[in-house]
Amino acid sequence: MTRPKFDPKEFETVGMYPPPNTDMFKDRMSVMPPEPKLNKPITPKENWKLIFEGKKPYWIPRSGWVYSEVNVFRPRMHPDNVVTHIIFDGEPPYEYPGDIMRSSWFDLDWQYVPSAGGATVLPGKPKVPDISKWEEYISIPNLDDLDWKGCAEKNKEYLNTDKMNQLGILSGFWERLMSLMDVDNAAIALIDEEQQPGVHRFFDKLADLFIDYIGRMKECCDIDSVLMHDDWGHQNAPFFSVSTAREMLLPYLKRVINYCHSIGLSFELHSCGKNEANVPVFIEAGVDLWCGQPMNDYYMLAKKYKDSTIVFGVPAPAISEGTSEEEIRQIAKDWVEKYKDCRIAANFTAAPPSFSSTVYEFSRIAYQNEE
Repeated sequence: MTRPKFDPKEFETVGMYPPPNTDMFKDRMSVMPPEPKLNKPITPKENWKLIFEGKKPYWIPRSGWVYSEVNVFRPRMHPDNVVTHIIFDGEPPYEYPGDIMRSSWFDLDWQYVPSAGGATVLPGKPKVPDISKWEEYISIPNLDDLDWKGCAEKNKEYLNTDKMNQLGILSGFWERLMSLMDVDNAAIALIDEEQQPGVHRFFDKLADLFIDYIGRMKECCDIDSVLMHDDWGHQNAPFFSVSTAREMLLPYLKRVINYCHSIGLSFELHSCGKNEANVPVFIEAGVDLWCGQPMNDYYMLAKKYKDSTIVFGVPAPAISEGTSEEEIRQIAKDWVEKYKDCRIAANFTAAPPSFSSTVYEFSRIAYQNEE
């Protein structure tokens, strides 16, 4: 079926999306208004599906936490979402008792840092001092303890959207190991032959937990995608070698992703740091989308891996204050021309609205002759 040609009427407002229902950004952003819903030829959800199926989308989709084509879902039913102050759901605002809270998952104390908009487990008192005996220090959470029926009822309207509903999961395999052991001990455990069996045993159980959680959520809530946090890199390089990632992390990440794919869900890996070296591992695992940080060379990655299955979330170029609308439009046009033959999403959280709308327009034109 031939696609309709781009029509300026696609910028007409046909409704409104409610503002993001979260207080995650309240310390850094003013009250967020509703977002116009535009007269696009297909829904954002359908457009995401096309790119994840290996087809050309109608336009370059927009990823991100807010004002994107993703509906972030972090229900407060999950205790880690509460203690880390990252709730995105359909319930009234949550009254936090303080910045330090204990999660029933693995019995950890998390400290929220308002300026960073995130939380961390305070180092110095690792919950698991010896990973080879982790069963003596912690237990795997029991998902029967969560109110699945209540979660479904309270979020039915929140998930009633034509955006991609994305279930977020904090603390993937590496981040969970760090939270339990402290980063230095966790890094050693990945490469210490005596500790590796304990890590494998723990990651195997953790994969079971993730799969069970995702499966139950899919049954009770209308989700299209899963995002897992697992920061594999720091400012200059990965935390560990590619061979270590393949040996210690890949088997378990791949299990979770294979399960997501088997029930019709896409998978985004949220992995901060300079992770260019790890992209082959992401691809082997089956990661559908990776939106990293600006220190990565996205143009190189997008060109090198354009025939693979992974989609890269590419940030907008720096646009200085005072840049004219005409100049912004030209920058956006050039950006689309640069990336139009690659598998990318637009990771434009801080981009001017005119830049984003121009990217939509010219990517629509670039892809309008696709079948």
